[in-house]
Amino acid sequence: MADLNEIRRVYQLLQTNADGAVTVHEICRFTNKLGIVMSEEDLRLMVRNKGAEDCSDILQFEEFVDLYNFIFNREQGEEENESEDLLQAFKIFDENEDGYISCEELQRVLSRLGLIPHAQKPQECEKMICRFDADCNRVLDFSEFKSMMSATVSA
Repeated sequence: MADLNEIRRVYQLLQTNADGAVTVHEICRFTNKLGIVMSEEDLRLMVRNKGAEDCSDILQFEEFVDLYNFIFNREQGEEENESEDLLQAFKIFDENEDGYISCEELQRVLSRLGLIPHAQKPQECEKMICRFDADCNRVLDFSEFKSMMSATVSA
């Protein structure tokens, strides 16, 4: 849960007309600037589901506090879940549990998953590792693995 003073500062910044309340439109512009993309309609539904006193597009401070905590706690939870999922995936590839994924480990796991032919040349996996091997030690640590997975997902 965020600090109440921090939330109050955000609430005051969002008020474009200093009327003591913020609108769904103002909140939507704010969240989109932060990279939390949602439509005004989605935000309205979220406000209604959080028990806003009325169905207007205007939120008083108390309603905004609930919504703020809901949005930012959810975003933080999603990031934590994603990081935990990546760590579990990393452990699958790191067969010898040394904290690194070697070319051989990458090739065996990808082959078992049916993602590459069993007889694929090791050079192909070496190229994959080399592309994300920031410290040039010919293996991937967890940070490099996350970079590889991010590039794969966004490609």
